[in-house]
Amino acid sequence: MHKVIVVEDDRIIRRGICQAIPWGEHGFVIAGEAGDGEVALELIEKEQPQVVVSDINMPFMSGLEMAKQIKDRSPETRIIFLTGYEDFKYAQEAIKLKAFDYLLKPVDSEYLLTKAKEAAADWEKESVKEKRIIESLPLLQQKFFQKLIREGDYRVDVEKELLGLDVQMEGPFFAVILVKNTIEQDVEGYFFKEKITSFTSSYFNELNCLVMNSDIGEYTILLSLENDHDSRKAELAQALFNFLNKEIDDTITITHGRAYPNLFEVGKSFLEARVAMDMRHIMGTGRVISLDETVSKCDEQENLVLDLEMKLENHIKSGLPEKAKETLVDLSTAIVDRKSVALSDLKVLGLKFSTMLFFEIEKWKKEDLKNSFNSSVIYKDIMELTTLTEMIDILHILIDQWSTAMFRKKEKNYYSHVDQAIKYMQGDFHDSSLTLQKVAELIHVSTPYLSNLFKMEKGFNFGDYLLELRMKKAMELLGEGDIKTYEVCEQVGYSNPQYFSICFKKYTGVTPAEYKKKFK
Repeated sequence: MHKVIVVEDDRIIRRGICQAIPWGEHGFVIAGEAGDGEVALELIEKEQPQVVVSDINMPFMSGLEMAKQIKDRSPETRIIFLTGYEDFKYAQEAIKLKAFDYLLKPVDSEYLLTKAKEAAADWEKESVKEKRIIESLPLLQQKFFQKLIREGDYRVDVEKELLGLDVQMEGPFFAVILVKNTIEQDVEGYFFKEKITSFTSSYFNELNCLVMNSDIGEYTILLSLENDHDSRKAELAQALFNFLNKEIDDTITITHGRAYPNLFEVGKSFLEARVAMDMRHIMGTGRVISLDETVSKCDEQENLVLDLEMKLENHIKSGLPEKAKETLVDLSTAIVDRKSVALSDLKVLGLKFSTMLFFEIEKWKKEDLKNSFNSSVIYKDIMELTTLTEMIDILHILIDQWSTAMFRKKEKNYYSHVDQAIKYMQGDFHDSSLTLQKVAELIHVSTPYLSNLFKMEKGFNFGDYLLELRMKKAMELLGEGDIKTYEVCEQVGYSNPQYFSICFKKYTGVTPAEYKKKFK
């Protein structure tokens, strides 16, 4: 039903419009009536009607004065003015205010109803159009950034494209921050973007920042800065990273480009942030990276990398696990300094040395170590790795296996690390700040190292195990008695009831409310 509010100082005319016209039979409801503009404004702001039928000349506040304020309080509302011949002079002002129509009294009831239908149809058409624009905007934003990556800022009219996306920034300098995570679901992605937008707005007003979709699980923050050394850019990047790390149980990587004095040059800042993001497999995920960090310090590092690869190969063939471990550390440092090793090359390197280490482990292992590793799992992990740290951790684990097999001794190995992690998680899963990084710090290992150990030993990852712990406890609580969903949410480690409900349905197939009904 479309809402109509009638504003007319003549009570008889007002009641006639409200009662003589069969509004309900034609999809309308009278949401209120008023005798002057001041009273009407409160109604309009509250009800947000599709149509307002108003006299133009009234005491206290005229229809024209009211219309000016309606544009701020209920901008989508269509206004139909009624007036006598003597007030026709107001027609020009009504046109300026973009009134939907201007009818002379006495107005025919059927004619007024027809105009109200036209006004409601116009509102509907504009509403659908606006909804389509809002729904398609993330896709349009992604297409713009993909075009920018593909063609470069020198071939794309960045300023024109941004204006087409309704982007208006104050300046005088402009820069880009990129935020990347692995959430791909639409609903979770929406919450993630909302968190970024809310936090960013605490640093910049709405005309100085804008969060846009640049790819799946990736968001671009456009910033207006005071100068090219404005410290707020780096401060925001680090503060946002710290905030998201606590709010999102996922790996967050943030990069930023330089600041430029023209809006059309913001494309350069985006491409610089993009380069930094593409180097995250070397620089490491789960951190803030600036473009300057990714600039290579020494082009001669390539030869050093090749020399260390050969050295590591010789240590493995010579049966020197401790030397191999030392060289692996040096190789990791050299690759980081070089900053130009492709991810595909890292995977080839990982496969080469993991194969060599498998051979050595098979040669030395005893019966008690027969099932201590799974080669197919590690092969899959290497093919899916996204950072240098992940590859180095996998090889470190294999060297430890090799060393244990060679010297037939039970030293502290990765099994105890995983067991310690699981024990801690079982006791503290209700902690909303519990993350892989926090658990890794508590048991004194690196985050990627612990992540790989989970998959190698248990066959599942940290996030899946934590989700299972929380969901099983949530199911138990929901089945015990009359407990509120938000209470369960807090008791199993979630700070956002909506996100908890999404996770619960994904795990069980039903919402918390639907699950509770089973026990009534």
